[in-house]
Amino acid sequence: FIRITGYRSLLSASDMCYAITALLECEAGENQANALDEGSGSSEEEREDVRLMHSFNAAYDALGSSNAGSVEGSDQSTLVNGGTVVGGDSGAAFGLGGGIKLALSLQKAIIQTAISLVDRKAITRLSHFRYAYIHCTSRGSAGGGLGASGPAAGPSAVGNSSANDDEKSNQPHIFAKPLALTRLAHFLMDIHRADGKWTGNKSRPLVLLAEKPQTDTYVVVGYEFPESTGDVVRNRFGQNFDLAARTMNGTFKFDSFDSNVVEVKSSHVQRFVEQLHYILDAEI
Repeated sequence: FIRITGYRSLLSASDMCYAITALLECEAGENQANALDEGSGSSEEEREDVRLMHSFNAAYDALGSSNAGSVEGSDQSTLVNGGTVVGGDSGAAFGLGGGIKLALSLQKAIIQTAISLVDRKAITRLSHFRYAYIHCTSRGSAGGGLGASGPAAGPSAVGNSSANDDEKSNQPHIFAKPLALTRLAHFLMDIHRADGKWTGNKSRPLVLLAEKPQTDTYVVVGYEFPESTGDVVRNRFGQNFDLAARTMNGTFKFDSFDSNVVEVKSSHVQRFVEQLHYILDAEI
């Protein structure tokens, strides 16, 4: 499906989907959340709610075509193939044009992060699944830097100074979002299926754990990918995540639309991976 506005704009349904998704998961409300913190000493959960609300509003405004022009970046006649906005603030993350730019930046980050994981051999293979940690660095949302294969490597990727630690804790991580992390898992599965390295008896589901410095947690996504195009694979990680959480003392948060997503306290995340392995091992 393709929508054409005038003679300068060509927008496909997939473009629209990627743009709206990017707006939903961007930190559109970061300034408002900081203002809330300064004014009332609010908790991180309250600031997170503010960020989510403003991101949702930005995505919802970008969907509307009847009010084009009332929201910066929403005029679809100024879009050119590839997401370039003609005129205005080209760096603003507003409207559909801003969403397309965010989607392009996210796709670049996915490719760069996947290459880094593969080149450094940072994906660990267990009997029943593969897993990898994705750590934040002082670059925060701009990079989504990677540490070693465990949660303890997170701070070392930033440095030893407390200033850098404070900076890290205040910056969002580009992959600490369920949809972005799922897309990274999909891309990793796709490239390894194409080169034949994760097929046959080498095929394993993938678990990615992305650091979320603001809450001192990790966002965990379990991903099952069909070995052949068109196959349907049931994702078992939802029930296994729940079972792993109930069999250990820790802090867990299940608030995603998908059951295969869980947020785990940093101090409990390695134990969570071990418990998940034991549970899957017991099913054999």
